[in-house]
Amino acid sequence: MEPSVEAEHLEDFQSPSWRARKRHFLVLSSAGKPIYSRYGDEAQMSTLMSATQAIISTFTDMSDSVRAMAIGNYTVVFHTHGPLYLLAASDRGDPEELLRNELQLLHSQIVSILTAAQLTKIFEQRSSFDLRQLLGGTQGIIDQFIDRMDTDFALALGSLDTLWMRYRLRERIGKTLLRVRARGVLYAMVVAEMKLVTLMRPRKHSLHPADLHLLFSMVTSKVFMTGEHWTPVCFPRFNDQGFLHVYISYVTPHTALILVSADRDAFFTMTRCKQQICQDLAADDSLQRLEDAAAQHALRPSELGAHMGTLLQLYYKHKTLVQHFGTRFADSVDEPQRLRIINTYKRLRIHMASKSGPFGPLRIVYYRTSTDTVLAWQSSSFELFAAFTPAADVKAMIRLVNSVLDWIRNEEDHLFVINAPSY
Repeated sequence: MEPSVEAEHLEDFQSPSWRARKRHFLVLSSAGKPIYSRYGDEAQMSTLMSATQAIISTFTDMSDSVRAMAIGNYTVVFHTHGPLYLLAASDRGDPEELLRNELQLLHSQIVSILTAAQLTKIFEQRSSFDLRQLLGGTQGIIDQFIDRMDTDFALALGSLDTLWMRYRLRERIGKTLLRVRARGVLYAMVVAEMKLVTLMRPRKHSLHPADLHLLFSMVTSKVFMTGEHWTPVCFPRFNDQGFLHVYISYVTPHTALILVSADRDAFFTMTRCKQQICQDLAADDSLQRLEDAAAQHALRPSELGAHMGTLLQLYYKHKTLVQHFGTRFADSVDEPQRLRIINTYKRLRIHMASKSGPFGPLRIVYYRTSTDTVLAWQSSSFELFAAFTPAADVKAMIRLVNSVLDWIRNEEDHLFVINAPSY
């Protein structure tokens, strides 16, 4: 039985349950004040936080920086950014670079709530400030984001997941967003459970996938799933010094409309814009067809063509579009194997990109254990990660993957947002 959220945050760092966790993420101020812990009560972790601050400060005093260390079975990675110190610990064999990337994402998550400018100003005025006062109510959003980093390959890929749907319907929705765009709307997008349907943007400006991941993760939090919401959000890759203002409303049970504006007083304008969009899409049943597409589960591996029996799961990233497509896992894959395969994808991607190994960056990696078989392949135009049954042989896997690549080329218009509307 999984512990409740309340129980997770009541754990003491010396308790067996806290020590049994495979991964930990901590955030503290440069003065050693607790800010966030994925597990346990930050208030009960002052000793641990102070020890972390002392380790970082000791290296700083020697004009050096501590990047990582091994403590027992744990790999511990440190990341300092201005007044914030972040720490990740894992005993699963996660590569140091993976944990550091995740700490950078966690830092971006905090900046998205407060802005870098506000963080700097607060700690310049009072180095011992308790930042939890300003993060109150966002603990669940940060928890959810960290859990996604562990279980969702999309964040490690650095690309956007897109909803498989008919091209004509996607185009219809995009044209509606563009046609009824209200004055002050900078970006408009439709999202279906973390999957992008379409996005309207200025011709010369786009939002970074990392910023959109932060936004989509927030939108899927339960607090935003009913009613209309108007909230300030900082997009760190766009401008970490200030806020844009985001309107969020679920227009069907599975799809959210997101409107982004620089005008903090534009809520009622956004409401009217949403009403026009819904009326327009409902006129020819496009809104219902959107919900039907969103309610469908991801495609099964068997739906990618004939002779897919050995394929358990697949991810394909379109490098030019910075979007990806992923199947669901085969029914035979249980939860431990699913997480194991996702973690294998992450580690292989790190190793393939490494320039420090004896062979430099790698194009194709074949990985096999007694339980898992994974093929990773990258070219100038795509990245592909696929898991197979242990019985699959290499030649058959290559033939199958080539068949899938042909299928993706034929379905590209339906898999990806090819011509996003712009103004």
